[in-house]
Amino acid sequence: MSVTVGVVGELTANLTAALQMAGAKGTEQVKSEDDVTESSHVIVVQRSAAMRFEQALRKRMEEGQPTMLVGDSAVLVKWVTPSSVIEPVSTPKEITQTWNAYDADPRCKFLKPGTAYFPASTECLKAIPLGWFGAWTTPLTQDSVVAGLEHNAVVATQFEPEISSTQGRSTLMRWVKHKQQQPSSTAPSEPKRKANVAVLLTVNTTTVDIGTADQVPTQNLAQCDLPSAWEACGSDYLVTVLGEQGSQQGLIETAQTCMVKSAIPVVAEATDKSSVEELLRAGVSQIIIDSDKTGAEELSQAVPSSKMLGMVTIQAEGDTDESEHVEKLNKLRPFGVVLRFVSTDFTNDNAVSKIANVINLAASTFRDVWILAENMHLSSMIRLAEASNATHFIRYPLELGAAPAKVKGAMLTSEIETRVQPSGMQYSSTNLQCVIPALEVKNGSVSTGKGVSSTTDVAAAVDSYSVVGDVAVINVDTSLGLSDGAATRELMKPLFRKYNIRFGGGVRTVDDALSILNEGAAKVIIGSAANREFLSQLPRDRLVVSIDAVFSEATGHETGSWLTSDGKPLTKLITDLCDVAGHFQVTFLEPSMPGLDLTLVMKLAATCKASKVGLTVAGPVRTPKEIAVLDEMGVECLISTSVLGTPQLPLSTAITSVIKTDRQDGLYPTVVIDSSNGRALGMCYSSTESIREAIKRKRGTYWSRTRGLWVKGETSGDVQELVGIAMDCDRDCLLFTVKQAGTGFCHRHQQTCFGPATGFDKLMATLQQRKASAPQGSYTKRLFEDATLLRAKLMEEATELADSPNADNCAFEAADLIYFAFVRCVAMGVDMSEIQKNLDFKGRKVHRRPGNAKPQFLQNQN
Repeated sequence: MSVTVGVVGELTANLTAALQMAGAKGTEQVKSEDDVTESSHVIVVQRSAAMRFEQALRKRMEEGQPTMLVGDSAVLVKWVTPSSVIEPVSTPKEITQTWNAYDADPRCKFLKPGTAYFPASTECLKAIPLGWFGAWTTPLTQDSVVAGLEHNAVVATQFEPEISSTQGRSTLMRWVKHKQQQPSSTAPSEPKRKANVAVLLTVNTTTVDIGTADQVPTQNLAQCDLPSAWEACGSDYLVTVLGEQGSQQGLIETAQTCMVKSAIPVVAEATDKSSVEELLRAGVSQIIIDSDKTGAEELSQAVPSSKMLGMVTIQAEGDTDESEHVEKLNKLRPFGVVLRFVSTDFTNDNAVSKIANVINLAASTFRDVWILAENMHLSSMIRLAEASNATHFIRYPLELGAAPAKVKGAMLTSEIETRVQPSGMQYSSTNLQCVIPALEVKNGSVSTGKGVSSTTDVAAAVDSYSVVGDVAVINVDTSLGLSDGAATRELMKPLFRKYNIRFGGGVRTVDDALSILNEGAAKVIIGSAANREFLSQLPRDRLVVSIDAVFSEATGHETGSWLTSDGKPLTKLITDLCDVAGHFQVTFLEPSMPGLDLTLVMKLAATCKASKVGLTVAGPVRTPKEIAVLDEMGVECLISTSVLGTPQLPLSTAITSVIKTDRQDGLYPTVVIDSSNGRALGMCYSSTESIREAIKRKRGTYWSRTRGLWVKGETSGDVQELVGIAMDCDRDCLLFTVKQAGTGFCHRHQQTCFGPATGFDKLMATLQQRKASAPQGSYTKRLFEDATLLRAKLMEEATELADSPNADNCAFEAADLIYFAFVRCVAMGVDMSEIQKNLDFKGRKVHRRPGNAKPQFLQNQN
């Protein structure tokens, strides 16, 4: 279908191009009311211009014809909505002339969640009128405002879609491609009733009620799988409310546990402003305010309308006039309402009829109507769903998991449409490491934080924390401009060769970044100096772009650089630079944050996964729960060593927070490999205690199923020095890397439990034995004792390899040369692990020498 869009207001080049990209055949400026009437699609970009065609525009919108109101024109929807329902208000300055994230009702056809540019505006919409679907901004620092509305084919957007990147163009495309419905000769079928099922959790002093006779100790909820079980069996929401003896802090912790343990939305009751802020930051879907409690109206001012549910308790059907309940709730201006029925006989037909009237009256005023009735049986719930416009039913799970699925099955049988159960946040973990220890180095010593110098040796600290893998080292001197940081750089050079280190802090030139990589750093961290030109001159897989952020906006970077202080969305920054940087590190700077905004981190994780880049999060990561939920998303945690490795958060706790097992004894399968060659030595088991002891002792320490704690070599002398602990991608198996001493790992006095060594490993082991005690007449012993002979043989075999005429001879001569090369290495005390480290180090160089031969060797070729 070809569409020509009529434009009310200035027809700019940006708008023309955006509409053409969206599929419009052409654009024409509206000059008369006839143009408004005859155009298949009309877009209004100037409120003042729209006043000339008010009657024609009103008629279009009343008939539901494709009409879009953009920017300051969005408030013109008041022409077709009751003034008592929607009134323009002053636009908060925080959302004007900037990018904002927004959520959208899943029932919207045109508006979808995303980010967009909001122009300067004096007025905006504060509410979603009855019968309309909408989108709303999601700032945490002030109340939400309506980002957009839609009804039939009428769309109003507070943002400007033509300059709002991909998201704005997608909105235009969906609207332009909308085809008007032709009148049907048959009567439309009645739409199915819809209902969602939510599990009720009542939080008491020390327990969480999950049924009339079932309770779970509060501290045990985090250790059980009930939330994930309720998700798996069909629950749409988890709703946490306060019991008579419950505390707000206990409720917050319960809500956070539910969000960690399941991917379905969590709704929570709040009783004060601080709990509102904490729940919002935790990422709850909606917040319940009890209208019967003192100060409810004042407290409601702290909750964005789009996230608020007002609750009223109805003691018995018909106890008061129905309109009184609605009037009480109206004062809170909520998005939806919770009707809590107490002492109600749901088996009585008259009672059900009266309750349905209350529900329908609420449904005519509020978007969502939630029904909470602890004693409601399944049959009564079905009857009420059939008789009313209730959208959500909250009940105890009763059967600890089976109830939600059973309820949904019964509803479907009664032709009541239920919400499709989401599959959950499924991330294929790309991070093998769950935590990145962060060392701040100042004046050549590890800083304990806040610039306080410590005597902690940098090399010892790196060695201690490297057991978990990569270590981040920040040069505080250059970061704060205190010095050129040359002393710290010199100190780091030998450590770059030995450990995987991400190095950063004041790296502001390409030459400096290349120098750090050339010295052997695993990755270089680039902060405010990063831009596309800068990053494109460096190897993508060796870059970490560091972004400082407050909530969903980037901040703290120099004006004029790639990352300005104008609040560019984090997801936009990542997608803009993902082709030139392979990893992003986001540090949340908000000092008052009690924990991570998990909803935002989920969006960042999804963006990074789609962009095929890694993500590390730093800031308010304080608990094993947060480490676990981030790891499930494929996100690393950067944690300062002033916190990580302390009694508050031991290294072992960081590891055990993400590892899991299906064994009844709770042990973790553990593969042990030799650091010198990567060969598997054997397989055993670990426990929480043994992991803690292994890190503490820096020794191979495991858990014997018969003897308990087992420190390898304690009796045999075949000790193991612990090099590292890693996990597999599924987080159900550990990998210990060790330096094995003595006869080996196996109890049969051999190197491995998988038979004798071969190839390079066998050769290296044999040479080390010959050096220690060679038999009489050993040629290898002769080479160890005669350096001149060894040198001559090395040169001879190298020449023979160079002159090899065919593949078989090449392999034969290469084996000879490797034998003599290994003799030289063993004579100098070099083992296989040192050779491998140097190969890795050479592979990290980004500037290499030309590789020309030395003159004396070139002369010998003539």
